[in-house]
Amino acid sequence: MESALRWPLVVLVCLGVWLHAADALVATTVMPSAIAEIGGLPYLYWTIALYELGSIVTGAASGLLTQRLGLRTAMSAAAGVYMVGCATSALASHMSVMLVGRLVQGFGGGAMLALSYVGVSQLFPPDLWPRVLAIVAGVWGVSSLVGPLVGGAFASAGVWRGAFWAFAAQAALLVAAAPWLAAARTPPSEEAAELPGRQLVALTAGVLAIAAAGVQHETWVMAACSLAGIGALALTLRLERNATARLFPPSPLSLAVPWGPGYVAVLLLTMATVSFTVYGPLLLARLFGVSPLLAGLLVATESVAWTLAAIATANAPAHRESLLIRGGTAAIAVAVAGLAWTMPRGPVWALGLWTAVQGAGFGICWAFLLRRIVAGVPDGDSDRASAAVPTTQMIGYAIGAAVCGMVANALGLHDGAAPDIVRGVAFWVFAAFFPLAGLGALSAWRIAR
Repeated sequence: MESALRWPLVVLVCLGVWLHAADALVATTVMPSAIAEIGGLPYLYWTIALYELGSIVTGAASGLLTQRLGLRTAMSAAAGVYMVGCATSALASHMSVMLVGRLVQGFGGGAMLALSYVGVSQLFPPDLWPRVLAIVAGVWGVSSLVGPLVGGAFASAGVWRGAFWAFAAQAALLVAAAPWLAAARTPPSEEAAELPGRQLVALTAGVLAIAAAGVQHETWVMAACSLAGIGALALTLRLERNATARLFPPSPLSLAVPWGPGYVAVLLLTMATVSFTVYGPLLLARLFGVSPLLAGLLVATESVAWTLAAIATANAPAHRESLLIRGGTAAIAVAVAGLAWTMPRGPVWALGLWTAVQGAGFGICWAFLLRRIVAGVPDGDSDRASAAVPTTQMIGYAIGAAVCGMVANALGLHDGAAPDIVRGVAFWVFAAFFPLAGLGALSAWRIAR
């Protein structure tokens, strides 16, 4: 009987991964159409930053949710929250409502993703974990390709709200199917799970302050918000030092510890490469008249290249590891420069080439960078170190999206912006991040030694 239930459980676990992974890219391709109807272009980057921020908060709380509610109830609750967020976004008549919906989607999506991985360990015997995780990885890769195409198809058909309704319906399916989960309640742990609440509050405040800086018209207000955000992020690291429940291993951004350069590389490289996800479809439509469907395909190119490069290098011998880390991160920095040069003037096919180089760079170096980080941390911190890599990645995307919006809005991007302004934005939202990409590559070179 157990074997008959196994595939339904696989489907349920994969559905949580699919909804989270595809969501961000679906939103990327429908937002230009949504903005044309409801306005709010200066807040475009908030749709990405808030989703990532919500995912960070609930992802960190997933262990506590599982212990308190049990896996089945926690997954149902997460899917229900995500469904409410999708419906809110679908019904939005103003950007403020859309942003609330995106934040709620992030809360639900981040929890579903984390709980899906918890489900792998709770619902399957250890000898099946590699097979299930391989299927999960495949779903992640497919979602990265299909998500933008789904969003582009709805936007091209003139029904961008339908994309959010489609994902709300899938979330409702997960809510209804969650009772199939075998573990109604997780057995109590001898050691109560503790939530890193103070760090999460400080982190949330820091990201929101930096995001707020992007929509300020007065320079001194923008500077004040930025400094407040940087201060809150510094406070997060300070709170981590003496906390019993931590998000990161000790001194995660210190270059003096073996794992520090790895986290610095992850943070800077993700910050430097979010620009195309946030502004790519909008700029493609404004400068070249590209349809949402084609824009979605270009966004998906990065993810497909990432997956293919990761598969191609998965069995690389150990003596090639340093070369792959250095080569992959160098490719990312080159791609950022290539996008800065090509986006204002085209051709469109060259943009696809640069996004492929950027994705391939991540695919080449990512697994080996993760392995170097985990190998360098003290004994007992390995699990936390590996979990902190995607957390750092989401933080990088959230902060990068906020800074990207700061650059675009400072240059005067608005609904009726002249072509010269749009072309200037198309250059600087990439060029401004090239120094970060270079520093990230240098940090990766350091850990590669």
